[in-house]
Amino acid sequence: MHKRIVPSPRTALGLCVLASAALRCHDAPRGSTLISQLAEGPQQASAMDVDHGASLHALAVKDPLGFLRMCRAHYDATVTDYTCTFFKQERIGGVLGPEQEIEVFFRESPYSVAMRWVRNPGRAQQATYVEGRWRDEKANAQLLIRPSGVLGAIFPEVRRNIHGPSATQESRRTIDQFGYRNSLDLIIRYCEKALADGDLAYSLECAGEGEVAGRPTFAFRRRLPYAGERGEYPDALLVIHIDQERLVPTACVAYADADGQELLGSYLLVRAEFNVGLDDDDFTMAPASH
Repeated sequence: MHKRIVPSPRTALGLCVLASAALRCHDAPRGSTLISQLAEGPQQASAMDVDHGASLHALAVKDPLGFLRMCRAHYDATVTDYTCTFFKQERIGGVLGPEQEIEVFFRESPYSVAMRWVRNPGRAQQATYVEGRWRDEKANAQLLIRPSGVLGAIFPEVRRNIHGPSATQESRRTIDQFGYRNSLDLIIRYCEKALADGDLAYSLECAGEGEVAGRPTFAFRRRLPYAGERGEYPDALLVIHIDQERLVPTACVAYADADGQELLGSYLLVRAEFNVGLDDDDFTMAPASH
């Protein structure tokens, strides 16, 4: 693979910070050190040349949905691939799982994702998906996984349907929904649905400026009429951080209640490097570690 992502130290994600009134991740309590430790690393130059001054802030405040649409259009015009470190913690079947740390390689065309779990893997220690590459006898899209634990040594490569039961038991979203662009698309889609349906519980607001891993962000709060896992909407409250320079969602934290007390899922993408020139060789299963 072109580049290796150096995993961060084992630390916990400061969820309460992402949803705080100040919306500044460097204000995390002492027991939550992930953001502060990530911020100590060197800052890479952005691959994008964007105006992120007062005009962007004004748009975020005046028209938050229009701002998110602009971010999506900017991404489409400027990004072909990236690598990043992904921190994820989710509530599945009513149980909040441990925070996972994952190395990610991502390419837009063809849509391709390669993941390697650094910490707290579930049933897989590696997963690779390339749109159209693997299908079953019914033409269902498949991904290639390496099971975690001893099974990975016995069965180093196993195919699974990306929308099968095992996928929904492991994550709130399937692998074909991963990434900056998909995150923006899902956020916008549910906002547009709530507006079209005239849901009075819907709101989207820019809550000020924040910071994730030492990078300044615009922070947003979205509220929806959440009615549980089987309802029409994915959460009651979503806190979103958009990187002010790169215009991508670097942190999303979803709650089952409007007060932000019951966590549904937290997603943090840091140490991103854009347009690194990933190719097909980067989306094959890496050799098993011994």
